[in-house]
Amino acid sequence: MSLFVAQRSFLDMLLETAPPGAEEGRRVYHRAYRARLLGALSETYERVWTWLGDDAFHAEARAYIEQHPSTNWTLDAYGLDFPAFLDVRFPHDPEIAELAWLDAELRQAFAAPDAETLDPAALATITNWEAVRLRLNPALRHRAVRTNAAALWRALSRGDTPPDIVYFTDQELTGLCVWKLALEPRFRTLDADEYHLVRALNTGLPFAAACETLARDHPDTDPTHRVGEWLGGWIAEGLVTGFDLDLTEAAASPLSDA
Repeated sequence: MSLFVAQRSFLDMLLETAPPGAEEGRRVYHRAYRARLLGALSETYERVWTWLGDDAFHAEARAYIEQHPSTNWTLDAYGLDFPAFLDVRFPHDPEIAELAWLDAELRQAFAAPDAETLDPAALATITNWEAVRLRLNPALRHRAVRTNAAALWRALSRGDTPPDIVYFTDQELTGLCVWKLALEPRFRTLDADEYHLVRALNTGLPFAAACETLARDHPDTDPTHRVGEWLGGWIAEGLVTGFDLDLTEAAASPLSDA
């Protein structure tokens, strides 16, 4: 038997759903493989584990393992789509998948590239905001959420009794952002308008253009008067780490001669 055939046979044995019926040695490897993957999921998704309890979490983790064998050389990369799996398994309990997403993204943010903080005084050098593109923290991850999963996560991490679940309406489109400041992953819930603007900026839109989309989508309320407050908070929190001047935008702007 060639080495490739032997390796292929061993891998097939590991991935069999039912324990192999042959010698005990093969069964040990079969169990050990799943135990390592279960351990990886338990470490990454600690708050989900606490929320679901031992029996429910282990049942879901084992179901996931059978459907999603490891495909990476490191266990650090295993289970990143476990939140999506839970979203399908618990369609009427969205807080479960959102807790899992927060668990996973905080872990990923910690390993993301570091970024310098921005001195707010640097904004005073900007003479043409039409040409400004904000640089967002490279660790930034974000998603819309339907529940107060962030509050649940905080309570679970402290060992406190979690608050009641709050379900947001589709119109509220609350957002959850994760990023890193120095070596500390952090997260915050954003209301609909602030989240709209962060998403627009994250696509690479110039600052002024992103603000215009916010004003256009809210013709009756025009929340752009809050933009300065948000920008100051983003800089203080390390969510905005710098800015660039888009010369193309500057040349097209009627303020470019200012």
